[in-house]
Amino acid sequence: MPAQKILVIRHAEKPEHHVTAGVDESGQPDSKSLTPRGWQRAGALVQFFAPGDHDPPPPLKRPKYLFAAYADPASDDDSKRPRQTIEPLAAHLGPASSIDDSCRKDELQKVIGKAMSADGTVLIAWEHKRIPPLAHLLVPEGEPVPNWPDDRFDMVWIFDWVGGAWHLTQVPQLLLAGDRAEPIV
Repeated sequence: MPAQKILVIRHAEKPEHHVTAGVDESGQPDSKSLTPRGWQRAGALVQFFAPGDHDPPPPLKRPKYLFAAYADPASDDDSKRPRQTIEPLAAHLGPASSIDDSCRKDELQKVIGKAMSADGTVLIAWEHKRIPPLAHLLVPEGEPVPNWPDDRFDMVWIFDWVGGAWHLTQVPQLLLAGDRAEPIV
């Protein structure tokens, strides 16, 4: 059965213009990686999406398939952040839930095609400026989709297949100090 639920998150916190540095998995400076706060969020997402051995509270659901934008070091598409954001979750879920990072961040139709053909709940971690165009590929034509603000790392967009169409709802993560409950408008 094709996917009935697609969860979309922005990658976790990134370096800000000389304010907060990014660090790789071993703590070495890396401008293409998450900040320490981003790594905290990545770790907290594990229990958010997969608490213990059961599903999180509705409308969330434990993801079975994970997608992250491809990081190409030979181009400007070399951010490691989408993958780093969901690597702790993938490790927790085990080998059956590996991360598919074969789509570049501008290959939205390709990642949506893969997500819709998956036979379980999908989680996509992507770059925030491309999430609204991604959403437009799912929701019915004319349905409004907000722009994703530069300062929000704390929201999940949920697309549920109901009545022959995808419907968008938002759930705040509320995982770290400063996370906001209000939806993106």
